[in-house]
Amino acid sequence: MLPRPACQTRPPERAPAQYAVGVDDLWTLVRFGHVLGVTLWLGGMIVMGAVVVPVARAAGDRALITRAARRFGALGGVAWVLILVTGFGLIDNRGLSVADLPDSEYGQRVLAKLVLMIAMGVIVALHAAWQGPRVSRAQEAGDEESARRWQILGAVFDSALLLGSLVALWLAVSLVP
Repeated sequence: MLPRPACQTRPPERAPAQYAVGVDDLWTLVRFGHVLGVTLWLGGMIVMGAVVVPVARAAGDRALITRAARRFGALGGVAWVLILVTGFGLIDNRGLSVADLPDSEYGQRVLAKLVLMIAMGVIVALHAAWQGPRVSRAQEAGDEESARRWQILGAVFDSALLLGSLVALWLAVSLVP
């Protein structure tokens, strides 16, 4: 476990020219990675739902939705892993373990974020490996009724992911004093 970062970014007795990369910089990088992951994850979902899907539907281009979803899926997967890895690093930086999380209000909020992230990972896997391909197959077979049912399930998945992400973001913001 690395020592907890000090409140200052450089020791007062050092001149700025002598400042070396240290532990504070490492934890700043970890926090940056965490925020970057959240930005890619949530921002990507918003762009897909508010821009890509409506534009592609208006153009009647289902293939565009599929291509964009696959590309975002790869980026979103990296973001999801980045959020989890840096999140565990941030927990460790506070001197906590996962077993300590239920013992404090702070830990309970972090634990709720962790549970949400795992649940969202499961939903994404179902969306990508099960629901999405079913929509494509139904459309290719000309079964619009079945395709529509699978699209509705996809909308439910998307809504759950967005809501879960926003709740996790609220929990994260509530952790900052």
